[in-house]
Amino acid sequence: SSIDRFSFSKTRMLNSFIDFEEWRERSSFYMKSFIEPGNTLKFYDAVNNGFIDINEERDYRMRYELEDHNGNTLVYSFVVVGQQQPVAKTDSCKNFMPWTLHNTFVDFDFMLDIPSGNLYNSFCFSHRKTGSTVYYSDIHRVNDSPVPLHQNATVWIKLNADTLDNKQQYGIVEITETGNDNWIGGTYKRNGMEVSIRELGRMYAVDSDTFPPNIVPVNPEKWVASRRIQIRLSDNKSGISAFKGTINGKFVLFSHDMKSSLYTYRFDDSRLEKGKTQELVFVATDGAGNTTEYRYAFEY
Repeated sequence: SSIDRFSFSKTRMLNSFIDFEEWRERSSFYMKSFIEPGNTLKFYDAVNNGFIDINEERDYRMRYELEDHNGNTLVYSFVVVGQQQPVAKTDSCKNFMPWTLHNTFVDFDFMLDIPSGNLYNSFCFSHRKTGSTVYYSDIHRVNDSPVPLHQNATVWIKLNADTLDNKQQYGIVEITETGNDNWIGGTYKRNGMEVSIRELGRMYAVDSDTFPPNIVPVNPEKWVASRRIQIRLSDNKSGISAFKGTINGKFVLFSHDMKSSLYTYRFDDSRLEKGKTQELVFVATDGAGNTTEYRYAFEY
């Protein structure tokens, strides 16, 4: 096989080229020596999709040759000893999901919908849940092991306690193995929350975000001298989804580096009336619809 180039639309299919479970759980990168049936990457040059039939009691000599784009090569050889073994028993599977089909799993408080074209291989799906006093729902583990999806699947989780008047403040969070959670969001539907996910093997629950963003002006006494306004913006859970600044009712453009919480506006005399009091209004909204407004008047 020769990995030169491939379609951008198939970038996520590299998750089938590697051992996705090893990558997700141990951050180790291993290339698979076989091709999964849903993997249509074109750079393979394979016989029998890379599968080897060990059907004799003899030595099978394997040889890997790797070469990078600069022509550097590495050869690795090893021996597989063929031995007669009893056929392993296959565990029964209640929720088998063929890679060729549109697959769904439905329970009274949980639903998973995987459209066709998302799986690279068939697998046995598992779903487990545990009660929670922290979240608005049970905690749902969507499959025991990591499984990559080519595009998206939809998850719906029922609320155990639907107590918020503003349904936009609900959101699904992904819970890590250490107990931390990351806001994903979603849409309120049928007394629950629905959201898209891009892989299986994670834990999810419904949480809420009722706190508005935090706006902190940075050295406002120096804004006029430096001819720029700087504001630090943060949110405790769902993240900033929108922000807007105006001076004297006119829109002003705040620049923002995605890696920083700092928002900056550089003075534009066409927007400012010299010799008058200027009124800045800065409004920020988070992913749950909570809004904060900051006002500041200064002479220019």
